[in-house]
Amino acid sequence: MSARRLDAGTLELGGGLEVLVSAALEGLAPGGEIDVALASRAAALELPPWARIAGHEVTGEDSDTTRFVVRIRRGPVARTLGGELPPRGSPLALPDGTLAMEPLRDAVGAAPEEASSDSGLVPIGALAEPGAPGYDWQLNDRGRLWAEEISSLTESAAADQWDATTEIPWEAVDGLPDHVERAVAQVMTYIAQNEYAALYLPARFLPQVNPQYAEVLLWLSSHVHDEARHVEVFTKRALAGGARAHALASTELSLHTLLAERDFTGSALLLNVLGEGTFLDLLRFVEQHAPDAATAAAARLARRDERRHVHFGISHVRGRIESDPDVRPALVSAAEARAAKLTSLSGLSPLLTEALAVMSAPSLQPAEIAEAASEVRSLLVRMDENRRRRLRAAGFDDATARHLSELHTPNLM
Repeated sequence: MSARRLDAGTLELGGGLEVLVSAALEGLAPGGEIDVALASRAAALELPPWARIAGHEVTGEDSDTTRFVVRIRRGPVARTLGGELPPRGSPLALPDGTLAMEPLRDAVGAAPEEASSDSGLVPIGALAEPGAPGYDWQLNDRGRLWAEEISSLTESAAADQWDATTEIPWEAVDGLPDHVERAVAQVMTYIAQNEYAALYLPARFLPQVNPQYAEVLLWLSSHVHDEARHVEVFTKRALAGGARAHALASTELSLHTLLAERDFTGSALLLNVLGEGTFLDLLRFVEQHAPDAATAAAARLARRDERRHVHFGISHVRGRIESDPDVRPALVSAAEARAAKLTSLSGLSPLLTEALAVMSAPSLQPAEIAEAASEVRSLLVRMDENRRRRLRAAGFDDATARHLSELHTPNLM
């Protein structure tokens, strides 16, 4: 039987010869042979013992005028405890030069409905070698994690990244009257305070998700990254004009109850659908009534991110309800339980509503303040209407949507 010739040049063991020979043998079936041509007699003498230790068979040794030749037959010994890898398939199609997650799933198979809780850090499509230590993942059920558009939402998050240092016109902050800057600082501080909770809650679930659901890990990571940037940009804007503001105790109470939620779908309802959904309206209001371009830009860019988070929440909650209608009353109970802990909150803090009015009023003239205060009241009505709309889109009937919207914390998040 003829063997493929492999010219090893001047390589020696320890200097790359074993790498070259192993790679060549890896491409052969057991029993296949290669002739390794070597420049060094010492390498020719050292290669057969190495081959035998590696589980292969030396079937011949020869030399010609310039080279020493060792013929090696690949043995049946595997280099891992795992099974044989499948043969190489066709490269994935790249119709527009990009590679999304869906073609990967098409190639390796859908995420399992139920993943083993003790499986390791195994990338999708990889063959796990036995003998690894066991893990204890808490979230191992695809239906309890997934959203229909999760891959496209994650890819959108990657494409929409922005820089809170360079993409905000910070020079526009200078020159605002004292009363306006103080109001902006209070609004920005309030938003930053809430964004901390929006960061910590999805971050909690990251170490619980089984690695077989890579798309969920990518999504949660993008969510955390978004919120970290929101904390950054709103903190910068709060301080950029020289004013300081209060971190409200009522906000702390509301966020404390939000962070107490331990169920993935419950958190998607409370944070993504209700909280961040309501913040979409707040951020739009800030963008439209901002007294400076930096504040408007921060609100606009953050709102773009929040739209993805809300989309995920609606899609995930709707999917859970459709697959298991019994989830609906459990989600209502989660909202009711949170509301029961917030009975001491009678409404949105006057510090915030007043700051919103002052920030958006052209001046402190009574007529203009009255108009701004009316705009803030209209915002709260609009928030309720849009919460109900999002809840209906998530799978709740009109009466339940109205009930959940009324239960939602006066703190907005």
